[in-house]
Amino acid sequence: MPIPTVAAKKKAKKPKAPARKQRQQRPRDRYSSPSNAVAAAAADAAAASVAGGAAASAPAPPRNYEGDGWEYPRYDLATLNRNEKAYFDYMCDLMTFFHKPDEPYPPTKVFTREELLLLTPKVVRDWMAMKTFGKLDYGPGDKSLGARYHTLGYMKKAVSWFMPNKRPGWCDGRGNPTKSDAVNKIIADVKLKESRKMGAKSRVKRPLTKAEFDLEMKLMREQPDWESQIKFPTMSVWQFNFIGRIDDTCHHELTDPKGHKTFSFALQSKVRWSKNVIDERKCPDQIILGADDPSWCLLLLLGIYLESYLAAHPDPKYLFTEHVNIHPVSHVDQAPDNIKNKWRQRLKKVVWSRPEFEDVECMDEDENEGGVGTHSRRKFAADYASNCGHSETAIEVRGRWKRLRGGRIVFQYIGLKKSFEDASVCGSLCIGGPIKYELKEGIDASIPMNWIYQHVIPNIRRRFHDTRLCTVLGKALLYACMSEDDKIVVPNEIRQRVRTAYNQLNLDETQPIEKIRLHIHRMNDQLFITPIGEGQLVAGASGGSAGMLGTEAVQTLIIRQQQYQQETNQRFDSQASQLYELRNYCGCQFRRLNNNIRSFGGTIEGSFVRQRTQQMVTATTQNEVVVRNDNQQEVEEGIVQLAELSHNPTSLHDLWREYRFGLNGRKPAIQFTRKERNVSRAVAAKYNRRNYVWKTIQRLVNAGHTAEVAIEKIRRQYGYSTSPTKIMILMQKDKAIFKDDGGIPPNLR
Repeated sequence: MPIPTVAAKKKAKKPKAPARKQRQQRPRDRYSSPSNAVAAAAADAAAASVAGGAAASAPAPPRNYEGDGWEYPRYDLATLNRNEKAYFDYMCDLMTFFHKPDEPYPPTKVFTREELLLLTPKVVRDWMAMKTFGKLDYGPGDKSLGARYHTLGYMKKAVSWFMPNKRPGWCDGRGNPTKSDAVNKIIADVKLKESRKMGAKSRVKRPLTKAEFDLEMKLMREQPDWESQIKFPTMSVWQFNFIGRIDDTCHHELTDPKGHKTFSFALQSKVRWSKNVIDERKCPDQIILGADDPSWCLLLLLGIYLESYLAAHPDPKYLFTEHVNIHPVSHVDQAPDNIKNKWRQRLKKVVWSRPEFEDVECMDEDENEGGVGTHSRRKFAADYASNCGHSETAIEVRGRWKRLRGGRIVFQYIGLKKSFEDASVCGSLCIGGPIKYELKEGIDASIPMNWIYQHVIPNIRRRFHDTRLCTVLGKALLYACMSEDDKIVVPNEIRQRVRTAYNQLNLDETQPIEKIRLHIHRMNDQLFITPIGEGQLVAGASGGSAGMLGTEAVQTLIIRQQQYQQETNQRFDSQASQLYELRNYCGCQFRRLNNNIRSFGGTIEGSFVRQRTQQMVTATTQNEVVVRNDNQQEVEEGIVQLAELSHNPTSLHDLWREYRFGLNGRKPAIQFTRKERNVSRAVAAKYNRRNYVWKTIQRLVNAGHTAEVAIEKIRRQYGYSTSPTKIMILMQKDKAIFKDDGGIPPNLR
């Protein structure tokens, strides 16, 4: 038997592979060749179409558009706004260019869906080329002396408004013809030619300047009528302060401004009519602060305007117009549009047409081509805030512009209310720096808020029940009436009424209101608006905050250093108060110990008889009272604290010690029982009067202040020279004045 070789062994061990299956070819749905039957049918249909024979295939059935919601808009002047009316003009011009009828189509012409679906990007592009270049084919050297870049964009938007398929872009002969490369290319070409000075002159309204705004105020106040002197300047500053449109300003209602919930010296308002506000969440309250320059102070102008406006029209709906004009068809109130048109015409006649307005400032020729308009004030406000150092995000917050935040889910959890950004931009728009109006120290007790409500702003107080708003506007109007500044225009009847009432107070001060500068900053996520004291204002700091740079950062550091120092002083006062309490407690315990020793005789041979409580009370009338150097009283045989109030406390500190610890060994007033408080009518009246001071100090102490700080606040509110008895009487009056706020004045809350 032959021996197998190695190769033979390997060949024998290797199993035989099975036969490989053939891979089946799957038919491709895409790019596959048509079947013979389909190809033959297509060839026959093409041949019949070319020959024009009767064997042509039947046309495809029309598409069913029922229920897609499209309908050609109707040209109704009662329901269309200004932009929609212009849309009809552009659409009819395009269809006239496309159809070439004998007469141009009127705006009332209704086009069918089939007519609009015949529009292609080439038709729209040729129409724009004729409007821009005057010919269909243009070259690199041709100038676009017709429509400008922004006009072409508006034409594109107008035509797209009518398209049945307005949302999808143009693809494979379907969609919106305005959303195509051909249309976008001609718009880009025109934009490039404008940048190279080969386009038509710009008609865009340029931003207003500060000098022009000041001249506008001056020219308006030179007019004899009330609207030009007071109403329209107030509307201009309102629009500037909110970086708003003229339409936003005219649609404000009388109930929109309110007192600020956090800062008692400021107001707040919502701009609900803003074009970009389409959601209630995107319309937060925005702060209103006073300005050091009276021509730009919205609080000052608003107080003057409302007091005179409400005197003639006690219950209007809108803030800047007393009329209500409901359209019978659309049921839309046209009163805001009427006052808007009247305001615009007054600006053109009184301000913009004057030669001194054109010569007020030498502008760049490129910037001055479009002139000025009502929208120039919004551009001026945004440009001014940007030049002050604010970011685009902060200006967007104040101006309520839409922000492209994308579809990221995180933006659904980030709130839209940015208090610091809104307040910081508002502070920069307060020309001269943000301020607040306060009664001067020393005369604040002589002029209660009830007097201001009655003699300064009776019409505002009658219409508004918001105490915070009335307080802010009342102080601002009092400052305006007592001021001699020529920039402040107050109706004579209001000025004479306020000055007559003020002279009856027989005060030496000619101006009872002072302006206190404010600094806006934040700590972590909390907004702070801090008054700036004398000598604390850094040179160059406006009071606002634009990102904590330069002098604003130095101003913030000084403010925070002062706050830390005040906190240190409060802690020191708190420790001193605790030491005082400990001293009284230890003294009381030592006296009790000494009296107990004496009651037991002091020796072993003493009687060691425990005196009963009734015997100790009876013996108090017979015991000798020994007055120590520390003004504490001791009883020789047993200690009993009398439930009696002092006769004539000389300071608020004595009143507080009487309440907490007692004076001269008497029982603390806080421990009085109901029977002890009402022993007689005189005692009850005395306790109730002093209880106003005790409750105020206790409330401030519970809020985190020390007793010394609380007493300082009370003295600052009612005057440092006012006696404790007079302070009690004034507190009792304030309880009725500030009834809506719990009877608490703003400075003691």
